[in-house]
Amino acid sequence: MELLLLLTVLLLAHAVAYLAWAAAVRRRQSRCYLLDYVCHKPSDDRKVTTEMAGALIERNPRLGLSEYRFLLRVIVGSRIGEETDEAIAELFGKSGDFIKPQDVDVLVVNVSMFSPAPSIASRIVRRYGMREDVAAYNLSGMGCSAGLISLDLARNALRTRRNATALVVSTESIAPNWYPGTDKSMMLGNMLFRKLSSSSRKHGGKSEGPKINFKSGVEHFCLHPGGTAVIEAVKRSLSLDDGDVEPARMTLHRWGNTSASSLWYVLSYMEAKGRLRRGDRVLMVTFGSGFKCNSCMWEVKGDMADKGAWADCVDDYPPANTANPYMDKFGWLNDVEGDTVML
Repeated sequence: MELLLLLTVLLLAHAVAYLAWAAAVRRRQSRCYLLDYVCHKPSDDRKVTTEMAGALIERNPRLGLSEYRFLLRVIVGSRIGEETDEAIAELFGKSGDFIKPQDVDVLVVNVSMFSPAPSIASRIVRRYGMREDVAAYNLSGMGCSAGLISLDLARNALRTRRNATALVVSTESIAPNWYPGTDKSMMLGNMLFRKLSSSSRKHGGKSEGPKINFKSGVEHFCLHPGGTAVIEAVKRSLSLDDGDVEPARMTLHRWGNTSASSLWYVLSYMEAKGRLRRGDRVLMVTFGSGFKCNSCMWEVKGDMADKGAWADCVDDYPPANTANPYMDKFGWLNDVEGDTVML
Protein backbone atom coordinates (compact mmCIF):
# COMPACT_ATOMS: atom_id res chain seq x y z
CA MET A 1 0.00 0.00 0.00
CA GLU A 2 2.80 2.37 0.92
CA LEU A 3 4.61 1.45 -2.32
CA LEU A 4 1.48 2.24 -4.38
CA LEU A 5 1.12 5.60 -2.63
CA LEU A 6 4.77 6.39 -3.31
CA LEU A 7 4.41 5.53 -7.00
CA THR A 8 1.31 7.72 -7.24
CA VAL A 9 3.13 10.68 -5.66
CA LEU A 10 6.09 10.18 -8.00
CA LEU A 11 3.83 10.05 -11.07
CA LEU A 12 2.01 13.20 -9.99
CA ALA A 13 5.31 14.99 -9.33
CA HIS A 14 6.59 13.93 -12.76
CA ALA A 15 3.37 15.15 -14.43
CA VAL A 16 3.54 18.52 -12.65
CA ALA A 17 7.21 18.92 -13.58
CA TYR A 18 6.50 18.09 -17.21
CA LEU A 19 3.61 20.54 -17.40
CA ALA A 20 5.75 23.27 -15.86
CA TRP A 21 8.56 22.53 -18.34
CA ALA A 22 6.16 22.53 -21.30
CA ALA A 23 4.63 25.84 -20.18
CA ALA A 24 8.09 27.37 -19.83
CA VAL A 25 9.06 26.18 -23.32
CA ARG A 26 5.87 27.56 -24.86
CA ARG A 27 6.36 30.88 -23.09
CA ARG A 28 9.96 31.11 -24.26
CA GLN A 29 9.04 30.26 -27.83
CA SER A 30 6.22 32.82 -27.86
CA ARG A 31 8.57 35.69 -27.01
CA CYS A 32 9.76 38.01 -29.74
CA TYR A 33 13.05 39.87 -29.20
CA LEU A 34 14.08 43.04 -30.98
CA LEU A 35 17.78 42.41 -31.60
CA ASP A 36 18.50 45.76 -33.27
CA TYR A 37 17.00 48.43 -35.51
CA VAL A 38 18.21 51.24 -37.77
CA CYS A 39 16.49 54.47 -38.88
CA HIS A 40 17.45 55.79 -42.30
CA LYS A 41 19.09 59.24 -42.27
CA PRO A 42 18.90 60.87 -45.72
CA SER A 43 21.70 63.07 -47.04
CA ASP A 44 21.40 66.84 -46.63
CA ASP A 45 20.46 67.35 -50.28
CA ARG A 46 17.21 65.47 -49.65
CA LYS A 47 15.95 67.82 -46.96
CA VAL A 48 12.75 69.69 -47.81
CA THR A 49 12.48 73.14 -46.24
CA THR A 50 9.39 75.33 -46.16
CA GLU A 51 10.95 77.53 -48.85
CA MET A 52 11.49 74.51 -51.10
CA ALA A 53 7.98 73.17 -50.52
CA GLY A 54 6.51 76.58 -51.34
CA ALA A 55 8.53 76.72 -54.57
CA LEU A 56 7.26 73.27 -55.49
CA ILE A 57 3.67 74.39 -55.02
CA GLU A 58 4.24 77.39 -57.29
CA ARG A 59 5.24 75.08 -60.13
CA ASN A 60 1.65 73.84 -60.46
CA PRO A 61 -0.08 76.16 -62.97
CA ARG A 62 -3.53 74.85 -61.96
CA LEU A 63 -3.42 76.35 -58.50
CA GLY A 64 -5.10 79.69 -57.85
CA LEU A 65 -4.59 81.96 -54.87
CA SER A 66 -7.05 80.03 -52.70
CA GLU A 67 -5.33 76.66 -53.29
CA TYR A 68 -1.85 78.15 -52.92
CA ARG A 69 -2.85 79.79 -49.63
CA PHE A 70 -4.40 76.54 -48.38
CA LEU A 71 -1.27 74.46 -48.95
CA LEU A 72 1.06 77.08 -47.49
CA ARG A 73 -1.07 77.28 -44.36
CA VAL A 74 -0.77 73.52 -43.99
CA ILE A 75 3.01 73.75 -44.31
CA VAL A 76 3.66 76.76 -42.08
CA GLY A 77 1.28 75.71 -39.30
CA SER A 78 2.35 72.08 -39.01
CA ARG A 79 5.13 72.64 -36.41
CA ILE A 80 7.56 70.55 -38.40
CA GLY A 81 11.12 71.86 -38.57
CA GLU A 82 13.32 72.70 -41.55
CA GLU A 83 15.43 69.53 -41.37
CA THR A 84 12.94 66.96 -42.70
CA ASP A 85 14.42 64.73 -45.42
CA GLU A 86 20.77 52.18 -47.06
CA ALA A 87 19.31 51.27 -43.68
CA ILE A 88 19.33 47.48 -44.39
CA ALA A 89 23.04 47.39 -45.16
CA GLU A 90 23.73 49.45 -42.03
CA LEU A 91 21.71 47.04 -39.91
CA PHE A 92 23.66 44.01 -41.14
CA GLY A 93 26.87 45.99 -40.69
CA LYS A 94 26.05 46.70 -37.04
CA SER A 95 25.45 43.02 -36.31
CA GLY A 96 28.82 42.00 -37.76
CA ASP A 97 29.01 38.23 -38.17
CA PHE A 98 26.25 37.69 -35.62
CA ILE A 99 23.48 37.96 -38.23
CA LYS A 100 24.12 37.83 -41.97
CA PRO A 101 21.57 38.10 -44.81
CA GLN A 102 21.72 34.31 -45.23
CA ASP A 103 20.60 33.91 -41.60
CA VAL A 104 17.24 35.63 -42.20
CA ASP A 105 14.36 33.14 -42.08
CA VAL A 106 11.45 35.60 -42.41
CA LEU A 107 11.35 38.89 -44.34
CA VAL A 108 8.42 41.30 -43.98
CA VAL A 109 8.35 44.51 -46.03
CA ASN A 110 5.63 47.15 -45.75
CA VAL A 111 5.19 49.94 -48.29
CA SER A 112 1.67 51.30 -48.70
CA MET A 113 1.73 53.49 -51.80
CA PHE A 114 4.19 51.68 -54.10
CA SER A 115 3.60 48.11 -55.20
CA PRO A 116 5.83 47.08 -58.12
CA ALA A 117 6.32 43.60 -59.54
CA PRO A 118 8.59 41.92 -58.61
CA SER A 119 7.81 43.14 -55.11
CA ILE A 120 10.15 45.17 -52.89
CA ALA A 121 10.53 42.06 -50.72
CA SER A 122 11.71 40.01 -53.71
CA ARG A 123 14.16 42.72 -54.68
CA ILE A 124 15.63 42.80 -51.16
CA VAL A 125 16.05 39.01 -51.20
CA ARG A 126 17.97 39.24 -54.48
CA ARG A 127 19.95 42.37 -53.53
CA TYR A 128 21.34 40.89 -50.31
CA GLY A 129 21.65 37.29 -51.43
CA MET A 130 19.21 35.82 -48.93
CA ARG A 131 18.35 32.14 -49.00
CA GLU A 132 15.90 30.86 -51.58
CA ASP A 133 13.65 29.42 -48.88
CA VAL A 134 13.28 32.69 -46.93
CA ALA A 135 9.61 33.37 -46.12
CA ALA A 136 9.07 36.78 -47.76
CA TYR A 137 5.94 38.91 -47.26
CA ASN A 138 5.13 42.24 -48.93
CA LEU A 139 2.38 44.35 -47.33
CA SER A 140 0.74 47.31 -49.06
CA GLY A 141 -2.19 49.64 -48.37
CA MET A 142 -1.83 49.43 -44.58
CA GLY A 143 -0.90 53.06 -44.03
CA CYS A 144 0.95 54.29 -40.97
CA SER A 145 -0.04 51.23 -38.90
CA ALA A 146 1.88 48.88 -41.18
CA GLY A 147 4.96 48.87 -38.95
CA LEU A 148 3.25 47.11 -36.04
CA ILE A 149 1.18 44.93 -38.38
CA SER A 150 4.46 43.77 -39.93
CA LEU A 151 5.87 43.03 -36.49
CA ASP A 152 2.82 40.92 -35.64
CA LEU A 153 3.13 39.02 -38.93
CA ALA A 154 6.81 38.38 -38.28
CA ARG A 155 6.12 37.22 -34.71
CA ASN A 156 3.45 34.77 -35.87
CA ALA A 157 5.76 33.42 -38.56
CA LEU A 158 8.52 32.92 -35.99
CA ARG A 159 6.21 30.86 -33.78
CA THR A 160 6.36 28.03 -36.32
CA ARG A 161 10.17 28.12 -36.44
CA ARG A 162 12.66 27.38 -33.68
CA ASN A 163 15.48 29.88 -33.07
CA ALA A 164 14.57 31.82 -36.22
CA THR A 165 15.39 35.40 -37.26
CA ALA A 166 13.09 37.90 -38.99
CA LEU A 167 13.88 41.14 -40.80
CA VAL A 168 11.15 43.80 -40.92
CA VAL A 169 11.53 46.72 -43.35
CA SER A 170 9.18 49.73 -43.08
CA THR A 171 9.39 52.18 -45.97
CA GLU A 172 7.19 54.43 -48.07
CA SER A 173 7.11 56.12 -51.48
CA ILE A 174 4.78 59.11 -51.77
CA ALA A 175 6.01 60.95 -54.90
CA PRO A 176 4.34 58.63 -57.50
CA ASN A 177 0.95 59.58 -56.02
CA TRP A 178 1.31 63.38 -56.26
CA TYR A 179 -2.08 64.99 -56.93
CA PRO A 180 -1.89 67.88 -59.46
CA GLY A 181 -5.52 69.00 -59.20
CA THR A 182 -7.33 71.61 -57.09
CA ASP A 183 -9.62 69.52 -54.85
CA LYS A 184 -8.43 70.51 -51.38
CA SER A 185 -9.34 67.18 -49.81
CA MET A 186 -6.96 65.56 -52.32
CA MET A 187 -4.33 68.31 -52.19
CA LEU A 188 -3.79 67.72 -48.48
CA GLY A 189 -2.20 64.38 -49.27
CA ASN A 190 0.59 66.14 -51.19
CA MET A 191 1.78 67.76 -47.97
CA LEU A 192 0.67 64.99 -45.62
CA PHE A 193 4.09 63.43 -45.08
CA ARG A 194 6.25 66.53 -45.41
CA LYS A 195 4.16 68.92 -43.39
CA LEU A 196 1.29 67.01 -41.87
CA SER A 197 -1.92 68.78 -40.94
CA SER A 198 -4.43 66.65 -39.09
CA SER A 199 -7.85 67.39 -37.72
CA SER A 200 -9.24 65.60 -34.70
CA ARG A 201 -12.83 65.34 -33.61
CA LYS A 202 -13.51 65.67 -29.91
CA HIS A 203 -16.39 63.66 -28.52
CA GLY A 204 -18.76 65.86 -26.54
CA GLY A 205 -20.56 63.16 -24.61
CA LYS A 206 -19.91 62.16 -21.04
CA SER A 207 -17.34 59.49 -20.40
CA GLU A 208 -18.61 56.23 -19.00
CA GLY A 209 -16.94 54.16 -16.34
CA PRO A 210 -13.58 54.62 -14.61
CA LYS A 211 -10.63 55.90 -16.61
CA ILE A 212 -7.68 53.55 -17.09
CA ASN A 213 -4.34 54.75 -15.72
CA PHE A 214 -2.01 53.73 -18.55
CA LYS A 215 1.02 55.17 -16.76
CA SER A 216 0.71 52.65 -13.93
CA GLY A 217 2.30 49.92 -16.03
CA VAL A 218 4.24 51.83 -18.69
CA GLU A 219 7.39 53.94 -18.41
CA HIS A 220 7.56 55.21 -22.01
CA PHE A 221 5.00 55.98 -24.71
CA CYS A 222 6.09 55.55 -28.31
CA LEU A 223 3.30 57.32 -30.21
CA HIS A 224 2.91 57.72 -33.96
CA PRO A 225 3.78 61.35 -34.84
CA GLY A 226 0.86 61.72 -37.23
CA GLY A 227 0.53 65.46 -36.62
CA THR A 228 0.20 67.94 -33.78
CA ALA A 229 -3.54 67.36 -33.38
CA VAL A 230 -3.09 63.59 -33.36
CA ILE A 231 -0.42 63.74 -30.65
CA GLU A 232 -2.46 66.12 -28.52
CA ALA A 233 -5.59 63.99 -28.87
CA VAL A 234 -3.74 60.86 -27.70
CA LYS A 235 -2.22 62.85 -24.86
CA ARG A 236 -5.67 63.87 -23.63
CA SER A 237 -7.21 60.44 -24.12
CA LEU A 238 -4.49 58.61 -22.18
CA SER A 239 -4.02 61.38 -19.59
CA LEU A 240 -0.35 61.79 -20.45
CA ASP A 241 1.89 64.75 -19.69
CA ASP A 242 4.27 66.75 -21.88
CA GLY A 243 7.20 64.51 -21.03
CA ASP A 244 5.33 61.43 -22.26
CA VAL A 245 4.65 62.92 -25.70
CA GLU A 246 7.95 64.76 -26.09
CA PRO A 247 9.52 61.97 -28.21
CA ALA A 248 6.60 62.03 -30.65
CA ARG A 249 6.58 65.83 -30.85
CA MET A 250 10.32 66.03 -31.46
CA THR A 251 10.16 63.29 -34.09
CA LEU A 252 7.43 65.21 -35.90
CA HIS A 253 9.54 68.36 -35.75
CA ARG A 254 12.78 66.76 -36.97
CA TRP A 255 11.63 64.07 -39.39
CA GLY A 256 7.98 64.83 -40.14
CA ASN A 257 5.53 61.98 -40.62
CA THR A 258 7.49 59.13 -42.23
CA SER A 259 4.43 56.88 -42.28
CA ALA A 260 4.93 53.34 -40.90
CA SER A 261 8.57 53.93 -40.01
CA SER A 262 7.79 56.90 -37.72
CA LEU A 263 7.61 54.81 -34.54
CA TRP A 264 11.23 53.75 -34.89
CA TYR A 265 12.38 57.38 -35.01
CA VAL A 266 10.38 58.00 -31.83
CA LEU A 267 11.98 54.97 -30.15
CA SER A 268 15.39 56.10 -31.39
CA TYR A 269 14.84 59.51 -29.76
CA MET A 270 14.20 57.85 -26.41
CA GLU A 271 17.34 55.75 -26.79
CA ALA A 272 19.46 58.70 -27.95
CA LYS A 273 18.38 60.60 -24.83
CA GLY A 274 19.48 57.67 -22.65
CA ARG A 275 16.00 57.10 -21.23
CA LEU A 276 15.58 53.37 -21.93
CA ARG A 277 16.76 51.34 -18.95
CA ARG A 278 16.66 47.65 -18.21
CA GLY A 279 13.18 46.60 -17.08
CA ASP A 280 11.40 49.62 -18.59
CA ARG A 281 8.24 49.00 -20.59
CA VAL A 282 7.54 50.83 -23.84
CA LEU A 283 4.02 51.06 -25.25
CA MET A 284 3.90 51.60 -29.02
CA VAL A 285 0.67 53.03 -30.45
CA THR A 286 0.09 53.81 -34.11
CA PHE A 287 -2.79 54.76 -36.38
CA GLY A 288 -3.37 53.98 -40.03
CA SER A 289 -5.76 53.95 -42.94
CA GLY A 290 -8.91 51.97 -42.54
CA PHE A 291 -9.19 53.42 -39.79
CA LYS A 292 -6.78 51.25 -37.76
CA CYS A 293 -5.18 51.54 -34.36
CA ASN A 294 -2.44 49.06 -33.42
CA SER A 295 -0.29 48.71 -30.35
CA CYS A 296 2.36 46.52 -28.78
CA MET A 297 4.43 46.44 -25.60
CA TRP A 298 8.20 46.04 -25.36
CA GLU A 299 10.24 45.30 -22.25
CA VAL A 300 13.79 46.65 -22.28
CA LYS A 301 16.23 43.83 -21.54
CA GLY A 302 19.37 45.96 -21.36
CA ASP A 303 20.35 49.64 -21.13
CA MET A 304 20.18 51.29 -24.58
CA ALA A 305 22.30 54.28 -25.57
CA ASP A 306 22.78 54.25 -29.36
CA LYS A 307 22.00 57.72 -30.74
CA GLY A 308 21.42 56.42 -34.27
CA ALA A 309 19.88 58.88 -36.73
CA TRP A 310 19.66 61.50 -33.95
CA ALA A 311 23.41 61.54 -33.28
CA ASP A 312 24.10 64.95 -34.82
CA CYS A 313 21.12 66.81 -33.37
CA VAL A 314 19.68 65.11 -30.27
CA ASP A 315 21.48 67.53 -27.94
CA ASP A 316 19.53 70.39 -29.54
CA TYR A 317 16.21 68.81 -28.62
CA PRO A 318 13.73 69.79 -27.39
CA PRO A 319 14.17 73.27 -28.92
CA ALA A 320 12.91 76.33 -27.09
CA ASN A 321 10.50 77.09 -29.93
CA THR A 322 9.04 74.75 -32.54
CA ALA A 323 7.21 77.44 -34.50
CA ASN A 324 8.00 77.60 -38.20
CA PRO A 325 10.73 80.23 -38.86
CA TYR A 326 8.86 81.32 -41.99
CA MET A 327 5.76 82.26 -39.98
CA ASP A 328 6.55 85.98 -40.34
CA LYS A 329 7.17 85.72 -44.06
CA PHE A 330 3.93 83.86 -44.69
CA GLY A 331 1.94 85.51 -41.91
CA TRP A 332 -0.40 87.08 -44.46
CA LEU A 333 -1.92 83.63 -44.97
CA ASN A 334 -3.83 83.88 -41.70
CA ASP A 335 -5.24 87.31 -42.54
CA VAL A 336 -7.32 86.02 -45.42
CA GLU A 337 -10.80 84.60 -44.88
CA GLY A 338 -12.09 81.62 -46.79
CA ASP A 339 -10.04 78.57 -45.93
CA THR A 340 -10.11 76.56 -42.74
CA VAL A 341 -7.72 73.85 -41.71
CA MET A 342 -7.21 72.39 -38.26
CA LEU A 343 -3.55 71.93 -37.35
